[in-house]
Amino acid sequence: MRLSLRRLTARWKLKLTALALAILLWVVVSAEQTATQWIPVRVDPVVRDPEYVLAGGPDPAVVRVRFRGPGRELWELALERPVLVLPLRQVGNARSFAVDPAMVNIPEGIRNVQAIDVRPAVVRLELQRLATRTVPIRPHVGARSLQRYIVGPSPEVIPATVRLTGPEDALARIDHVPTRSFEIVPDDSAFSQRVGLDTTGLRGITLSTQEVRVRGRVERRIDRVFTVVPVTVPEGTASDVSQVQVRIAGPDRVVREIAPPSLHAVVRRDSLPARLPPEGMLAPLVVEGLPAGVHAATVPRHVRVFPASAATATPPTVAPPPAAPSPQPAAAPGALPPPAPAAPPRPR
Repeated sequence: MRLSLRRLTARWKLKLTALALAILLWVVVSAEQTATQWIPVRVDPVVRDPEYVLAGGPDPAVVRVRFRGPGRELWELALERPVLVLPLRQVGNARSFAVDPAMVNIPEGIRNVQAIDVRPAVVRLELQRLATRTVPIRPHVGARSLQRYIVGPSPEVIPATVRLTGPEDALARIDHVPTRSFEIVPDDSAFSQRVGLDTTGLRGITLSTQEVRVRGRVERRIDRVFTVVPVTVPEGTASDVSQVQVRIAGPDRVVREIAPPSLHAVVRRDSLPARLPPEGMLAPLVVEGLPAGVHAATVPRHVRVFPASAATATPPTVAPPPAAPSPQPAAAPGALPPPAPAAPPRPR
């Protein structure tokens, strides 16, 4: 036993080197030997029919492909992750498509490997027919500009429409395309700017243009407050408030010309029921006498409206005037007048 162990450990470095060289030789030889291997491959459908578009991914998205070639190149191929390119021509009503080894795209540099089988051999795709539709373009003015300016009634958009190409189902849900939100940079009272279209939610849809010009007229917005505006209610009714405050906003030129007597805060008849309850009800106020393009709001926005009879029976509370000094009581007939105050003593 001792003799065998000595022989085994004698010249162990040389023996270990020989073993490593043998393993290396085996690896080199096996790497050059032809073998087969199944490798997962991603399916990449390419639609070449101009009347259809891909509406979803392939099913299955990955197939198994059997390759044959030198072991070394098979290892490299597994690391490179090849792709199976599925061309779609003249789709028609087909939704299932056969795949074959010739569709596998083998990376450059791997020359001695070929695909020999694909499993499964059929891939299902979801396709939609392309359609074309023309819709209007709507400008989207930014919030800061809307606070500072009154934009003209119909800003001009050039071109006014855009042609969309995409799946029929997607186009049926689109009635217009907005521009991106933009802030107005006026030149005196007009503006003209290039603005891009907002393509959010338009994935898979082609637009005939990506940018338009928007131009129009603007006026600076101002606010005014009228502290005393009379309240008018329908005939046969009364209100608990006779005056309200009115805040108006609109174009500078128009708002400055508004005179207080032209404004009235009105409770309209159609906002009341045919019969008011005795305790009254809250009714909205509407400001009349405003020029076009001017907006107004009352403070408060509602007043309580009563039947005229109930308002007469219970008059509104009025604060009493300041109390006057109490008069001196009148003297009885024949009574002597009150004695005059004594004069101060005269100095001696």
